[in-house]
Amino acid sequence: MITTSCNESKTIEKTEKPRKVSEVDMSSNDVVHLSAVDGTYDNWENFLEKNRGKVVYLDIWASWCGPCKAQFPHAKKLKEKFAGKEVVFAYISIDQAEERWKQGIQQYDINEYSFHAKNYPKASLFQKNDVSRIPRYMLFDKNGRLVDNNAARPSQPSLETTINSFLAL
Repeated sequence: MITTSCNESKTIEKTEKPRKVSEVDMSSNDVVHLSAVDGTYDNWENFLEKNRGKVVYLDIWASWCGPCKAQFPHAKKLKEKFAGKEVVFAYISIDQAEERWKQGIQQYDINEYSFHAKNYPKASLFQKNDVSRIPRYMLFDKNGRLVDNNAARPSQPSLETTINSFLAL
């Protein structure tokens, strides 16, 4: 149960079984609606909550974006450096064609924590942070707070230092 004010509380039920995208009302743009490769639904805010206690590095990309694809080998090396640490590397594709996204995640081996945005560019995360160009990277602290809405690219040496500084907190 969640208390929303002194006089009101809401009960939020957690479903054990993942929901299919087709079963979810995605009319709100307050959250980023996501589909996973298996067709299950999530939203970005829920993803952050599930990864509370970890630093989350978000890569917003598309299959047609050359600079996005050029960063994937660097991201893979960075993920290897942080293996076993409390860091999650997540990917949100803004491809219009979901099939192109699925091909891209297979080609670039970014299956883990890879999602397709169902409400780009209307979702509040994209609007509030002016996500109109890609690649775009964001860094979230262990509490799920956005700490850098224009984080360094995986190829930039400063990113490793930045992630380590948030791990130390």
